Amino acid sequence: MKIKEVVAYPLSCRFDGASMRFGVGNVVKRDCVLVKITCDDGTVGWGESHHALTPTSIAELVNSSLAPIVIGCDPFDTEGIWAKIYRRQIATHGAGTAAVIAMSGIDIALWDIKGKVLGLPVYRLMGGSKRKIRAYAGGLSLGYEEDLATLEKSVGDYVSQGYTAIKLRVGHDAKDDARRVGHLRKTFGPDLDIAVDAATRYTIWDIPVVADYCNEYNVFWLEEPFTPDDIDTYLRFRTYSNTMLAWGENNYTKYAFKDLLSKDAVDVVQADCTKSGGLTEVKKIADMTEAFHRLLSPHTSQTILSAAANTHLMCCTPNALIFEADLAPINPFRDLLARNPIRVVDGYIEPTDEPGLGLDIDESIIDKYPGVRGSAYV
Repeated sequence: MKIKEVVAYPLSCRFDGASMRFGVGNVVKRDCVLVKITCDDGTVGWGESHHALTPTSIAELVNSSLAPIVIGCDPFDTEGIWAKIYRRQIATHGAGTAAVIAMSGIDIALWDIKGKVLGLPVYRLMGGSKRKIRAYAGGLSLGYEEDLATLEKSVGDYVSQGYTAIKLRVGHDAKDDARRVGHLRKTFGPDLDIAVDAATRYTIWDIPVVADYCNEYNVFWLEEPFTPDDIDTYLRFRTYSNTMLAWGENNYTKYAFKDLLSKDAVDVVQADCTKSGGLTEVKKIADMTEAFHRLLSPHTSQTILSAAANTHLMCCTPNALIFEADLAPINPFRDLLARNPIRVVDGYIEPTDEPGLGLDIDESIIDKYPGVRGSAYV
């Protein structure tokens, strides 16, 4: 059995004038990159590479640079394929981070293929068992633009759906962030876990205010307060607060996470299967995280493929903490890409028993949402 074809498709969904405001900018479209691998016996696997704010470029990288390396390989040799791409495209003279992201979709698709050939779900292949995983209301939701009344209603709606944890976007202004977090804590009481995500917008000068509101309002975790290259400031924050630090969605391969863990700069590792090297690599990152007695909560990317990959991964990861549910009001790649999407029910999610990732992909969506060049954030 050999890999016959590898094709990446960039997809985009415009918001037709509507936008959502977050730390990284105003989100004006939803992008993704689908990776389809076909074997010589007709077996098809699907994966997702993060759009990296340039979906057409990531798709081109898969199609022009990585596909020739992979075609003809044994699809079961995920370790060998990963190493082959790493040596040829990442370790030297390659596209670096972009190559890791592109490779991630290929790796996820290979696990989908292995499961389909063997008739087993991915979590079984990776040594896990099916279980329900607690989810939090996250993704592209609870952005800056919501006033206190609207914010309270949005969170109340999530709570009524069974969510016991939410993630609030912060980083616009530390004092205003404190006001918003405080309002939610006073409104919903101590039983709701409130995580906050600053999307790297805070600086060292914000630490006293941020630490104060994290301490006072018992914040569940503080996510990406600073840029991923600024480990020293993450360590500085530790002297002000015991709030868990969650980050890693913008770190790539196990080599980067080795530094974060060995320097005690992270409590909740958020490696993204569509960015950090695929399921093969993030499982290694999860195991290394466990060795440091830290927790794993993968960042959920753009499509139902990412959600499924994370669910399977967390079923075979003893230190998995909580699943990120994307509750963006507009996301056809979550709702329409698979004919049988997995969903959060009463605050929990679980994989299906179907082989591979367990998704029946509707390829007609590829023609409905052609890729649009440029960043999703402006």
